[in-house]
Amino acid sequence: MSLKFPPQRDAADRPALVTGASSGIGRASAEALAALGHPVVVGARRADRLDDLVGRIREAGGRATARPVDVTSAESVAEFVAAAGEAYGPPEVLVSSAGTLKMARVWEMEPDDFASQIDIHLLAVQRLLHAVVPGMVDRRRGDVVLIGSDVAYTARPRSGAYVAAKAGLETMAHQARKELEGTGIRLGVVRPGPVMTEMGTEFDPETAESVINDWVKHGFGRHPRMCKPADLARGVAAMVSMPRGAQITELEIQPEAPIEEDYS
Repeated sequence: MSLKFPPQRDAADRPALVTGASSGIGRASAEALAALGHPVVVGARRADRLDDLVGRIREAGGRATARPVDVTSAESVAEFVAAAGEAYGPPEVLVSSAGTLKMARVWEMEPDDFASQIDIHLLAVQRLLHAVVPGMVDRRRGDVVLIGSDVAYTARPRSGAYVAAKAGLETMAHQARKELEGTGIRLGVVRPGPVMTEMGTEFDPETAESVINDWVKHGFGRHPRMCKPADLARGVAAMVSMPRGAQITELEIQPEAPIEEDYS
């Protein structure tokens, strides 16, 4: 067993795949990785929204290409990974950021809706790992970043299946990290607190009011600040940029409270 690691390859030689890149954390992560020099393949169901992102990255001097992907379909994921490999070569970085949000009490949510949320936030991640990680293991290098959530440990009421899915993701990540030990693959979870993204903006006023009231009631409304997607993207970039021989396994990023002028 060697205690030495080969030097980290240049970012230009480390293609990155980013799912959920049409908005929010996925979009910001793609831009951050491209700025570091990674060739980036961005994917989302709303593929028409990726053209602007690719254009922005290219205008900034980066390399990017877009491919449609539905992470709830194993066939679509396989096609996405294959197309990405044709564009820039085998992926060295995977960022799993796809997701949607539907709010309801656990017992009030329609079972099909509950299952759909588990699918996109948990089962879809395993589909990506199944499609990407074996090649990484063969090459003995690679970085995987899963976007989790602090709700996995601080369950917020009326979050439907989101809490259960993210708790499952965190546990799956713990297991996979142990299984990958010694392979050269680093797997980490970036765990956001409240973030200002499109998820949740489609709620009707009644749902939004009910959610906010319950969150405040249970202590989740201490201050109004929220993180920006770019804050989380910095965490993703830090995770994949660690020198070989060290890894960031978990990184929780929370919004800082506003400074009180009269603090006593």
